[in-house]
This record gives sequence, structure tokens and C-alpha cells, in this order.
Amino acid sequence: MTLSFLGRIADRYSLTVRSLLSAVTEVAGQQGVVRALQSDSEVFLNAAARDRVAALCRVPQVGLRHALPAWTREEPLGPSKERPAARLYNGVETVAAWGPACPGCVAARTGRVAPARVYLAAHQRVCPRHRCWLMNVPGSGGRVVGLAGCPEVVQAQADHRRLLRRSPVAGSAFEVAEAVTAWWWAQEWPEERLWPMRLDAAMPAGEDPQRWRILARDLVTYPETVALATLLASRAWRLRVAADGGGHLPYRLADVPCVPVELGHRLRRSWLTERLAGCTHGALFAWTYQCIRTEGGSGDDEQRLWQ
Repeated sequence: MTLSFLGRIADRYSLTVRSLLSAVTEVAGQQGVVRALQSDSEVFLNAAARDRVAALCRVPQVGLRHALPAWTREEPLGPSKERPAARLYNGVETVAAWGPACPGCVAARTGRVAPARVYLAAHQRVCPRHRCWLMNVPGSGGRVVGLAGCPEVVQAQADHRRLLRRSPVAGSAFEVAEAVTAWWWAQEWPEERLWPMRLDAAMPAGEDPQRWRILARDLVTYPETVALATLLASRAWRLRVAADGGGHLPYRLADVPCVPVELGHRLRRSWLTERLAGCTHGALFAWTYQCIRTEGGSGDDEQRLWQ
């Protein structure tokens, strides 16, 4: 993230990041920094401010533009275009999902132990080398969670990346799968045994269990989300779902038997088949309905399947 990068520059000069921003935007004793700095902030710089930062760190603009996704995202307005300006954004207002950088990787690259924050896509939240989950925690700099007790989460990211390389609809399939597992998570089905075990295995010492359950949902459900996304992205599977519908739009998932049966098998939860059979709403039902309606996303209907 741009602000995290500026924080490392500030450390080199024994400054706070706020002091660095003030210096970068100062003209005639006046600073061009808008809004308050918080622990989950990101900063957007205009062209004049970016020029000053590039000169300060001695890195060409092209390198900064490649390394920092928010580098040219927005042009904060100052009194004039020529005057440097910076605007701070907080929390969900940032460019994309983010989390803490892996401390082990940061230390290996910089020779220093210092916190850093990075933009993280859904397939970048695990550091496979140091086996940790890079967790976004609203209102903070994030948290690094050890995965020594959850090797299946590390493997899930490798499977996720493989899916992204092989399927053009992998991103859309993962979004649907994530919505499905989020709904399952909210049900707290008593038959579910694996998720509570994984939740406990990953919970840091001293963490409040109720708070942890809120924070850890994406971590705990990740292996099942990837497995489901892999299934949804399969062209052969989508055609099978469309055929199993028998040409009729379903009223419940039991009307398309292959869906609850296959999911129970793939996710190694035989009880899930019965739970899903009665579903008449939700992300999985909506996807199944659309899959039959578009005949498996055939031809020009493929994009409609994921809308």
C-alpha cells in the first residue's frame, strides 16, 4: 500500500508518516494533507506530490506505479494542480482488499523487522513459505495468523491459484462460492464438525472466541470455498446441472439432485446433502437456477450465469 511504503521511508528519516506527508505537500509553510490518519488508512497523491516522493526515495515513477496499485488511482485536488496534495482514505474506502505483509518476508527483503501493509487478492492471503494467514482487521493494521494447525488452508491457496490459471471464470466462481460458504457459516449447523476445529486451531492465544468467530470466517471456510469454486467453474459440471434440471426451473435444490449430492460428496459432508436439498433461496440456489436457465452458461449466456 502507498501509505505503508511511505511509512518505511519515514522510518529511514526518523519521521512519522504524518510528518513525511506534511513535508511532501508543503508549499510556503502550508501542508496539503486532507483528512485524519488512522491505522487502516491509505493515501492518494496528486502528480506533484508523487514527483516529490519519487525524488525523495530515488525510485523512478514507473517502478512506483508498478509496485503500488493506488499510486495513480486518484488525483486529490489542491489549491492548484501544481501544488502537491495528499488525501487520506480509511477502512473500506481503500482501493481493494488489503492485509498485513508477512513479517518473515518483509524481514528477508528489507533486513528489518517492521510492519507493512499490502493489497491482497483472495488468492494472496496465505504466505506459503511462513505458513500464515494475512488477515484484514477493520480499524487496525491487520493480523498475521499462524497456520501450523491448518495445513489444508495453505493447500487451498495452491489449489486456488491453479484454478485461476486454468479457468477464465475462476474469479466469478470463487465469488459465488464465497457467498455460499458465508451463508453456510451463518447457519451454525450442529452437524458441522470441521469448521469449529479449524476455528480453534487457528485462534491466537488470548483472543476473545466470539470476536474471533467474526474475524476468522474467511480463513476457516477457505478450503471449502476453493473446492466449491473449482466445481462451479467446471464446464462439464455446469452442463450436468443443466441436464439434471430436466428443462424445468427448480423450486428447491432437491429438484436438481446432482447439486446437493455432489456437494456433500466433494466436501466430505454426507449430512450436507439433506441440508441443501430443501434450499429455496440463497447464493447456491440462485446459481443453480441461473445455470439451468442459461443451459450451463452455453455460448453467449456464459456471462449471464455469473451475474
